[in-house]
Amino acid sequence: MIVIILIKTQPCITTSIQKQLYDFQIVSEFTSAIKGTPHDVDSWHFVVYDQLNKELLPKVNNPSELGLIFIETTWKTKQIPYHKQKLALLLSNQRHFALEMQDFGYPIKYIFSDKEYSQIISELNETLGPISVVKPAELTMRKCLEKVDQIEIIEHKGWLTSSEDFITSSGENPPWRMDKFYRYIRKKYDILLDEDKKPLGGSWSLDDQNRLPWDGAVELFEKPDFEVDAITREVIEMIEDKFSHHPGKIIRENIPSSSQDANLLWDWAKSSVMYWFGPYEDAMTKEHKTLFHTTISSLLNLNRILPKKLLEESLDLDIPLNSKEGFVRQIIGWREFVRHIHEQTNGFETSEDVISSRNGAGWHGEWGEARNTPNLLGNSIELPPTFWGEKSGMLCLDSAVADVVNTGYTHHIPRLMVLANIGNMLGVNPRELTDWFWAMFTDAYDWVVEPNVLAMGTYAVGDIMTTKPYVSGTPYIKKMGDFCGDCILHFKKSCPVSDMYWNFLEENKTHFSNNHRMAMPMRALAKRPQLAKDRAKEVTEYVRKRMAKGLILEPAILERIKS
Repeated sequence: MIVIILIKTQPCITTSIQKQLYDFQIVSEFTSAIKGTPHDVDSWHFVVYDQLNKELLPKVNNPSELGLIFIETTWKTKQIPYHKQKLALLLSNQRHFALEMQDFGYPIKYIFSDKEYSQIISELNETLGPISVVKPAELTMRKCLEKVDQIEIIEHKGWLTSSEDFITSSGENPPWRMDKFYRYIRKKYDILLDEDKKPLGGSWSLDDQNRLPWDGAVELFEKPDFEVDAITREVIEMIEDKFSHHPGKIIRENIPSSSQDANLLWDWAKSSVMYWFGPYEDAMTKEHKTLFHTTISSLLNLNRILPKKLLEESLDLDIPLNSKEGFVRQIIGWREFVRHIHEQTNGFETSEDVISSRNGAGWHGEWGEARNTPNLLGNSIELPPTFWGEKSGMLCLDSAVADVVNTGYTHHIPRLMVLANIGNMLGVNPRELTDWFWAMFTDAYDWVVEPNVLAMGTYAVGDIMTTKPYVSGTPYIKKMGDFCGDCILHFKKSCPVSDMYWNFLEENKTHFSNNHRMAMPMRALAKRPQLAKDRAKEVTEYVRKRMAKGLILEPAILERIKS
């Protein structure tokens, strides 16, 4: 996804770029490993940055018949301020995959450029003729390739479900619900069903068994480290040199780059965390970044490891049913569902006037123009510096942000119930929040973050795929996490989260008045005294002002407002 560089070039690079590349010698280890491009290749195929699996390539009798094109372009890195860890993970994997395919006998043309993809492909058409490509997952890449005349789009065989599956189960028009889709797929493909074609465990979802907070009773597992070879080291050095203005840090030993690394991570997950994944799926702790989550999503979304493999092998594991079903639901349920939603809605793009958002969600530098997407609740607050690493004083938020800044990852509950939840209650522009997720997470692509943030996290697109906004006050965070005890803000006296929750309901009550899923909280809101509503508003405004300046909340002031 990210794509970059200036290095010693291959003969296929134009002379104008060549001079720049020769000035930068860091990646000579990689470029010297790429063999010269033969002239007798039958056809050429462009390998998109997130299609790094041999099984996705067109079938040929002999690999020498199919030349593979890989592109690194600084144009991509200028669109969004991608996390350094994300850049390192993607580029190292792309380079390793290119070399792996070369070892299989495929001719490789590896291109370094500063141009947009369509320009590069169109120029290649002049000498190579028509070029094939697997249908890109990202809308941004599909739009690029729409500008190319001589391009053949072929089926993406990495997905587990088809558009027909989605339309048959969910219909052509919204609203769409994951539950209907998930049940249909389970039935159609006979997944976790008994002899009577009923769901194992008596329920389609065992999520009610997956809500234990982690209390230290089960030992946590440390992830394996990965070897930093010469190729990865060159990528890291290049990023630190050329892209130092991007956010985040690089953890060298947390860059699984080769196909062997992908299998190592998955084998580790199967033998350790998968057993406990179910009960502690929603737990949060400041003591550990990933708990019992596999963290395989970053490699999965690069197709370094295919979902079919994860599904089949997870079904064969001897682990509790709630852990198995919880993982399966993520793979064939939610992941496939949001992909279809994104494709059906064209990334929620709209021609309607919406509240403008800053390019790059406010990170310093010049970035590509933000997409124009819905903003149902009219949220207009700029993403505060807190999300880029400044402390707020709310330990739950600061811990989640620190995990993302330091590693490019945190699991789905901090994403939804802390980061998106607090951002939404603050009134942050949903486009800016979405672009922050897109930039900062190593597993994030437009088809991932736009449904998850615009639809589920912020309710910016209304009820297209969720029945209600996912907002919550202090009790949920206190129950599922261990932040409150060490936070400078007392969970009753000075924590602002519940006040922000009530103020969010008050500010948006016209949107929720006829929503049956919001009937209970709206009745509770109506019973609250006006003084309580005024205090909740004052607390929220105070938090907005302090966080906008990157300042820590002061417990004494919050206690005074709330008293």
